[in-house]
Order: sequence, then C-alpha cells, then structure tokens
Amino acid sequence: MRHVVLFIVLIISVSKIQAQFSGTNLMEYQYGKLPDSEDENFHALYNKLRLNYRFKGLKVNAGVQFYQTPYSERNYVDASWLGLNYRKKGWEFKAGNFNETLGRGILLRSYEIQGAILEDKGYRSKQYFYRDILGASVGFKNKKFSVKALWGYALNNVYPPTEEWDKRRSDELAAFYGDYTLYKQTIGASVIRIKNSLEDSYYGMGSMSGRIWPFLNYYSAYAVSLNGKDGGFDAQTHAIYGSLNLALSKFGVSLEVKDYNNFLLGSGINEPPALIREHSYRVLNRSTHVLQPQNETGFQVEAFYQPSINTVLTLNHTRANNDFGITFDYKEWFFELSTMVGELTEFKGFMDYADDPFKGEMKRYSGGVNVDRTIKNDYGLKLEVELQTFDREGKSTQNYVGGLTFRYKSKLFVNALSEWSNDAFVTDSKKIWLGSNVRYKLNGRNNLQLFAGERRGGPACSAGICYEVLDFKGVELRWTSRF
Repeated sequence: MRHVVLFIVLIISVSKIQAQFSGTNLMEYQYGKLPDSEDENFHALYNKLRLNYRFKGLKVNAGVQFYQTPYSERNYVDASWLGLNYRKKGWEFKAGNFNETLGRGILLRSYEIQGAILEDKGYRSKQYFYRDILGASVGFKNKKFSVKALWGYALNNVYPPTEEWDKRRSDELAAFYGDYTLYKQTIGASVIRIKNSLEDSYYGMGSMSGRIWPFLNYYSAYAVSLNGKDGGFDAQTHAIYGSLNLALSKFGVSLEVKDYNNFLLGSGINEPPALIREHSYRVLNRSTHVLQPQNETGFQVEAFYQPSINTVLTLNHTRANNDFGITFDYKEWFFELSTMVGELTEFKGFMDYADDPFKGEMKRYSGGVNVDRTIKNDYGLKLEVELQTFDREGKSTQNYVGGLTFRYKSKLFVNALSEWSNDAFVTDSKKIWLGSNVRYKLNGRNNLQLFAGERRGGPACSAGICYEVLDFKGVELRWTSRF
C-alpha cells in the first residue's frame, strides 16, 4: 500500500509543475486466480508510471513499474525507462531507452503496446508490454537522404523484471541505415550485427519504395544473412517482402507477398510483416494465425468498396504456407459489411472461412454482427453476437460470444459478456465464461474500469504483435491517468 500512496503523491505533485512536464500512470489491482491454477485467490497490484519533460527540441522520459503479491519471488520494483531525445536542424540523437524499427520490422522492431500487460504462466509476474533498446542512436534527415546508426541491448520481454539483466537483454545490437530519394522513389540499405552468447551474426537488407502514380504506391525489401562462406551471402537465411497499394475515390486494393526462411533474429528482435488481417472480432482475433519467420511464405490481398459515405464493404484473402518437414497451408477468406441503418443505428456484420492445419482447425466457419443503437443522443446500446465452428480430428467444435453494452455519452459504459465453448484444447467439457465490465470516465484525464467474473484467455494481437492472455477469475480494477 505504501507504494500506492507514494505514486499518487508523485502524480499530484508533478501535475502542478510547469506545463512542459507531463506523464501517464496505469494502475491495476486484481483479486482472483487463474482458473487452472492450484493457487487460492490472492491479491496483486501492478503500477506503471511514466514522466516526460519537453523543452524545445529536447525530450526526456523516465518511468518505473512495480508488481506486488503475497509471493515474494514474483515481486519487483524496477526503474524500467530513462531516455533522452534531442532534435535540431535534421539531426536526432537518442540515448537510454528508445524504440527503433528497420525495414518495417524485418531486421528490427521495438514497440510499446498501449494499455497491455503481460503475464507469463511460467513466471506469473506481470510487466508492461513493450520491447525497447537500451543504448544510443544518431541520425540525420533532409529532403533527399537520411542516415542512422544505433547501438544497444534489446529487451527480451519473455523474461519479467524479476530475472537477471543479462537474461533480459542478451542481444547486443549495432546497426546502420541509409536511404536516398529521387523522383519520389526511395532506395535504402541496412546492416545489423547481433551478438549474444550463441552467435555473432550480420544481416543486410536492401529496400525500394515510392509512388508510381498518385493512386498507386509500393514497398519492397530483401534481407539476407551475411554469414555465408568467406563472408558472402547465405541465401538460405532470407526475408522477402513486397506490397502494392491502389486507392481510388470509392475503391481500394492492397497486395502483399512474403517469403521468410530461418529469419527469427536473436531472441526475436524482429517482427516481419505477418500479412494476416488483424481482426477486432473476438473469435477471429483469438484464432488468428501467428507468423512463423523460421519458415513461411504466402500473400494477402484486401479490397474495399465504399458505395456511400456510411457504407464500406471489405474483402480479404490470406494464404500462409509453413514447411517443417510437414506442410501446413493456412488459408482464410473474410468479408465485412459496415453501414448505418437509418440515422441512429450502426451495423457491422462479418463472415469468415479458414483452414488452419497448424492448429488442427479445419473448415472453420465464423460469423457475427455488431449493432450499435443511439437512444436520444446521450444513451446507447450495443449488441455483439459471434459464432464459430470447426472440425478438429473429426470432432465438431463450437465457440460462441454474446455481449451487451450500455453507454451514457462517452462517460459511462456498462458491459455484460458471455462466452461458451466445447473446445477440447481449452476445456475438458462444455464451459461458459460470464463477466462484466464497467468503465467510467472521471474527467478528461482519468478513467476507471472494473471487471468482475471470469475472462477467457487465449492469443490476442495488437498492432501486428501477438501475445498470450491468461484466463482470469475474480475482480480487476484498472485506473489510467494522464497529467
């Protein structure tokens, strides 16, 4: 409790200082347990505080996170962030903790998933969902060209702050990037060195991107290992990615292709484009295909048509092929209609078909509707219904989702959610999950959210990053604030 008091006092104090100071805080309290755990109900408190200072071209940020439970081996207080960023006349300098991406994630991707908290079933210690670099970088950019060099240690967020520093930041990185733009076409080149206890490896990448016509643009990249014989290329270790995007007034289409082989770098410092549509619907997000950069080829094509200002039709087709001695061919077709029914009702409906041999889910049919009705401007009701069925080893499996949300303006949301499944990979028998959320906006800077009941876990994807959400049964209170 003393940690809570200390952080609240710090938040209030900082908010009264000059305007160039700002910050955010995320606090989550839980009382409950994992349904498949032998532990009794217990309380757990997580908090993440981030402070920022800005003066002209200088930005400084610092942060700390902690986790407290009755189990001492899970607990920690960790000063997780301290970073400096300075920009002036095309130059940019970073030191401390920072994020960087090379080649759309093909060589390197660090990130922060807003509002997401990781908890691994093995370690049972929570941490904020991010992956950064601790080191320094310098870059310069003008209208024609840009260059950047960086060095540091990448965070492996599989391990929580309770583990040793050498385990959490085992990969030492050094990288250089440069590009040149001519006639709206940009040619880039990158090289990265990854050093850890198991390897000292080099990878190179060339890219080309630009606009062919005002309505047509592209991006292409080829990355390869530089650890071949006599310092040459190792073409067996490669990543090939390309995209083409067409956008007209009411119609658009995008095409992406991929060919990745043995391209999981270091402890997983890279996240190549997955070419799998990220769904907001629960049954589809949970059953998404997770990229396997060790061996995966495929493509994704998506088209949309907007016949009127309030109506959008979306069609997506995805293929992903994995060869691990046995071939797994993932394929998915997705269709969505989003429209207004009258002036007060928003309707979304989707249909989806997929074969996922990697998970053993064949002939997977999914469908559902979201109906959001505004009542007298200030009030509203939203109904969610989603259905899914597939065959696994000759057995029919079903998943159902039903939800109802009441809202008052943008201030209060009250939700009841029910899920049902007979999936043998999830439950020994038919099971139902019942839970409720209440979200209340205190003011423009503070939000409270209360969950009570039982929540189903499983894979979840956000911003192209997939992670595992654990089941939970109990009460959870979350307070987010900015100042």
